Amino acid sequence: MRCLWLLILLKMCERGMLYEAVGRMEDVFIRYRDKKIPFEVPRTWKLLTFAAFEDRAEERDVEALTRRVLKAPVRSAPLRDRISPSDKVAVLIEDQTRSSPKKSILKALLEELDEARIPMENISVIVALGTHRELTPGELEAVYGEDAVRGYSFFNHSCYAPDLVPVAKLKTGTPVKINRRVHEATFKIGIGSIFPHPMNGFGGGGKILFPGVADFDSVLEHHLKHSFRGGSKLGKLQGNPFYEEVCAVAGAAGLDFIINSVLDHNDRLYDLVCGDPVEAHLAGITICKGIISRKFQKRADLTVISSFPYTEGPQIMKPLAPASMITKEGGAVILVADCTVPLPDAYLEACERFRRKYARNLREGVLGLFANNRRIIEEGSPELNMSLAQALLAQHKFKVILVSEDIPRDTAERLGFLFAEDLNQAFAMSAAFFPNPEVHIVPSGGVILPVL
Repeated sequence: MRCLWLLILLKMCERGMLYEAVGRMEDVFIRYRDKKIPFEVPRTWKLLTFAAFEDRAEERDVEALTRRVLKAPVRSAPLRDRISPSDKVAVLIEDQTRSSPKKSILKALLEELDEARIPMENISVIVALGTHRELTPGELEAVYGEDAVRGYSFFNHSCYAPDLVPVAKLKTGTPVKINRRVHEATFKIGIGSIFPHPMNGFGGGGKILFPGVADFDSVLEHHLKHSFRGGSKLGKLQGNPFYEEVCAVAGAAGLDFIINSVLDHNDRLYDLVCGDPVEAHLAGITICKGIISRKFQKRADLTVISSFPYTEGPQIMKPLAPASMITKEGGAVILVADCTVPLPDAYLEACERFRRKYARNLREGVLGLFANNRRIIEEGSPELNMSLAQALLAQHKFKVILVSEDIPRDTAERLGFLFAEDLNQAFAMSAAFFPNPEVHIVPSGGVILPVL
C-alpha cells in the first residue's frame, strides 16, 4: 500500500498535480495595493516555491524601543556618554521614500539629546536626500512631526549646493563633497533603514552619508562604475565594491553613530539597531537576513513577483533583481506592480532610444555606457538610470509581463515589456512560452532575499 502511494505521488509530481494542490492549500496570493490578492494556480504549473512570509500581529512601541537600544549600542558606548553640551550635532535622516518609523525614532533621539543637555540650537536635522527632490515644508511636518520641525533646524540636503565640502576621494580619484552643516558638526548621527538593496547588498549604514548628503557628480560616478557588475548585487557585502566604497567614504567623513530600522516583509519595523556605523549595520543585516531570506531549490521557467512595497514608478523595477536570481535565462517574469507615481516621459523616451540602438544586446549596451561614465537618461539622476538599467537588463535575460491597473499598455510596451490587464491574462500569455512551467511565486518582491 505504501509503495502504491509513493507511485501515485511521483505521477502527480510529473504532471504538476501535486504542486497545484499545494498551491491551493496555502492560499496562494500576490501583494497589490497593500492587499493580498488570491488566485488559483493553473493546473499545468509545477509550483516550486510560494515564498510568503508569516505576518506578525503586534506593533512595536518605537519610541520605547529606540530609548532601549540607545542604552546598549553595538560596538559603541551609549550615545549619552559620547556627546557633550558643547557638541554641534548633525542628525542625518532618510526621506519619505523609506517607510521606517523615522518620526518616532527622531522624537526619541531628540529627547535623548535634550536629556544629555545638548542645546536645541546645536542640533541640525538634515534630510539625506541624495539626489532626490527636496521636501516641502508641509511634507517635512508630515514625515518628521510638526513639533520637531518647528522646534529644531531642519534642512533639505542639495547635491548641487555650491558650498559642499571635499572629504574623501573615490578610487577613481574623483573627490566626494558633502553637506557643509554635516561636515562642520562635531558629532554625526544617521537614521536609516535596512532592507535588501540591488547594488549595496543592503540599505542602511553608511548610505545615509554617501550618497545621502553627497554631491551629484561623485554619487553618479560611484553608481555607474559599480552597478550591475562584479560583486555589486542584492544581499552581498563581501567583495562588493559598491558597499565597500560607501563604507570608506562614510568613515572618512566622520559618521559617528547610526540608528537603523530593520524592516519586515510588510515594510514595518521588526527591530532596531544602533551604534558603530559598520558593526551596528552588520548586526542589523543579520536580523534582516533571518526574517526575509527564502530558499529556492532551483531557477524556475516562470516567476510571478509583486513590486510590493514599492509603488513609485522607477522603484517598481527593484523586484526584478531578486527575480533575475531565481528565473532561468530565457524564462519569463510576471511583474505585478502598484504604481502611484508615474514614470517620467524622459525615462520612457530614453528606454525607447536605447532599445532601438542596442536591440541585439541590451546588457552589453548598459554595461558599456556605465563603464564609460555615461548615462542612459542623459540628464537623469543616478536612481533613474539605475532603475532603467534594471528594466533593460531584465528584458535582456527574460520576457517580462507587466500587470498593473496604474500603468497603461502603451507605457509597458515602450519599456519593452508585454502587458496584461490581469493575472489570468498574464498566465495565458506565459503559457505561449512555457505550457508546463516550473514556477516560483513571490508575493512581496521588494523585500525578499533569495537564497539558492
